[in-house]
Parts: sequence; C-alpha cells; structure tokens
Amino acid sequence: MKVKMTVALLDAQRPPNEGRVEIRDTVAPGLVLRITSGGVMTWSLRTRTADGRQTRPKLGTYPALSLSDARKAATAMLGAVQKGRDPVQEKREARAARVRLVAAQASTVAARLAEWQAARLADPSEPWSAKYAAEIARACNQAIIPKLGALQLDQTTREQWTRLIAAWRRAVVQPKAKPVEGTRRPAGAPARDGAGAAAFLYRTVSAFLNFAEAHGWVPLPLLPRKGASVIAPPPAARARVLSEAELVAIWRAADREPPKLRAFVRLLILTGAREAEVAEISAGEVDLAAGRWTIPGARTKNGIGYTLPLSPLALAELRAVWPAEAPDPADRLLGRSAARGFQGFGRLKIRMDAATRVTGWRWHDIRRTARTGMTRLGVPRDHAEAAINHISGRTQLERTYDRHDYAPEVLAALATWQAHVAGLVGREPAGAWSG
Repeated sequence: MKVKMTVALLDAQRPPNEGRVEIRDTVAPGLVLRITSGGVMTWSLRTRTADGRQTRPKLGTYPALSLSDARKAATAMLGAVQKGRDPVQEKREARAARVRLVAAQASTVAARLAEWQAARLADPSEPWSAKYAAEIARACNQAIIPKLGALQLDQTTREQWTRLIAAWRRAVVQPKAKPVEGTRRPAGAPARDGAGAAAFLYRTVSAFLNFAEAHGWVPLPLLPRKGASVIAPPPAARARVLSEAELVAIWRAADREPPKLRAFVRLLILTGAREAEVAEISAGEVDLAAGRWTIPGARTKNGIGYTLPLSPLALAELRAVWPAEAPDPADRLLGRSAARGFQGFGRLKIRMDAATRVTGWRWHDIRRTARTGMTRLGVPRDHAEAAINHISGRTQLERTYDRHDYAPEVLAALATWQAHVAGLVGREPAGAWSG
C-alpha cells in the first residue's frame, strides 16, 4: 500500500493476523513502514545503490521514531546512498569486524593461557593444587604475558617461544648481588641462581603448548623435542642433607625467634612436611588431644591428604601459638593474622644462617634430612616415602591396585623420627616416645 502517511493513519493500523504488511510513503521517496503480526512497526528505506544493487537499511521503529523524523532520516539516508554508500553492507562489515575482534581477543596467548589454567584447575581426574596453580599463574604473568600475551597464539612461532625462555633464563640464572660491606642483604630469599625457575618456565610453556595442540589452537608443536636440556636445563638435583649437629644448631637457633617462627622451624624438622604445608597450618587441621595433624589434599603437592603424628615437642610448639579463644577451623596458626599463614621465609632463613653458621642449605633440605634420617633409623623405604607423602616411588600399576593408604605406617615412621630428634636436642631420650 502506497499512501501519504499521517500520524492518524499510522495509529489506526492493526497488526495482520499473520505475516506482515508494508506501507510506502508518497512524501519521502523510498520510506517504508513494515508491520508484523507481533505488532512491531519498523521504518526502512528501500532504494538502490550507485551500482544498481537493491538495499534496504533500517531507520528505527514507530512510534519511538516519529513520522516526521523518519522522513528526515529517509531523506538523509537516500542522499548518502546516492553518493555511493551502502548502509546495509557497512553494517554487515562492522558486525563481521566485531566478530573477528572477539575471536581474535579470545585467541590471544593471554586468553588461551587463562583458558588452559581454568581447564586444568577444573580437571576432575587430576586437578592442580592451589599452590601449583599459583606458581603457574606467576610464571605466566611475569614471563609470558608481558612478551607474547597480546599475540594470536596460532601466529606465534617456535623461535618466539624458545627466545622467550632463553631470555628468561639469562635474566634469572644470575646470583643475587651480594650486599655492600657493612650493609644487610635486602629482605628476601638467600642468594642463589634461578636455574630452577627457568626450567619451570620451560615445563610450563611445554605443558601449555601441548594442551593447545591437543585442542587445535595451534597446528603444530611449537617447542622442539627434548629442547629443555638445551634451552633451560634444570639444575642438578640437590643432595644436601643436614648433619645431626647442624640440625640441632637450627633447632636451638629457633629459640631466638618469636613463638610462631620458632614453631615453623621446629615443625619442619619434626614432620618433614613442605614449607608451605607448615606455613599454612590451620586450627581445624590439628587435633591436640589425639596428637595428630591432618593435611588435606587441597594443600598438598600431589593432592593427597595425610595425617602426621605430633610428638610432645610438636604439641608444645603448637600450644605456644594456640589462640586464647577457641579459633575458627580455618584460622592460620603461624601467620601475622588468622587470615593467612607465615610468609617471611627469606628473612627468617637469613637470621637462621647468621645464628647457626650453617651454610649451603635451604628449607627444603630439612625435608630431605628427615627422609634420610628415617632410612638410617631402619624405617622401610615405602613407609618413609609415605611419611613425607611421596607417591612418585610407586609405579602407576602399584597405585592402581595397591589402595592401602599407609596411614599406620606414616604415624609409626614419623614417630620414630620425632623421637630421634627429641634425643638429639636433649629434651627426652631417643626412642622414649612411640606416637
């Protein structure tokens, strides 16, 4: 229907029972009002482009866009089309550009790294622990994203990835500068090279790119086979085991520290647990009456929880830091506040070095010392491994078919070790406590 449109005419229109109807205006050339069965009234301009193609750009809806404004919009749009523009094609191209932009943003190295981390955290069969996820995130944020994060993953090259890792290795495998004579070393970890950090970055990149290849994000492997030994060789495995005299020196040096820091050092020695596991110990994990500490799987490196015995020495350290009022189970016992655990590993280590004159050791060496000590005390190998929550010594087949959790053996093995430590530090005769 082609008529001279009026407001009264438009307001009198009713939706068709089905389909749609169109009213063409005789005042503004090409102006059309389409009415659907749903009652939607849409303005458009029907015309042809400069090259003869039919086009029909939308102008708006009635009554939001009035009749007079629709005529003005149609006249302006008609002039633009006659000058060579095609509003419909422009809109399609703009929409396609937005789609490409969204796809490009979702396919950057940074976006794919985030997607990979989320998938591995949610993996139902073997999810990352919170600690390991934090280490991965730190490597991504510090080393990868600043250099390659904005690039399209499928457009990155092997050279870019290997150069990234090699540059990171050159940056971190440098001992920290020694302090000027007469000054103190800045707060932080003791001086040591970062070969381990470079090797960890290589493993991180390798795991990410393998995941990317498996999911079709990249067409080909982007790291060379067996490239780790050339690009970022791991440091030699540490073999440092503290002597009994050194262990006693560290134990006694802890007397100079506040109760929470003293407890951290002594629980490391008595339990052989990892630094982070001791640092984050919470009230809900400890049963003072039973003399047991249960570390949940969410806080262990391998995701498997286990229970450790607490000798009288360990219980004494925990009672010294136990809150006066009944704590919440989630309250951390060794941090400055109940919200988080102990964090000053580097500063405490520097003070321990100065007090003991023991050199060339790290916190993790205490764990190795406990494991070695259990073997020397006659603890069977598989019991000693279970006591420090190691599963790497068992084959996959053994882990599949041998479902024994070694809980009694863990308690017995650590009871033997803790009794030995008690004898060393002179608090009670060796072997006097059986757990």
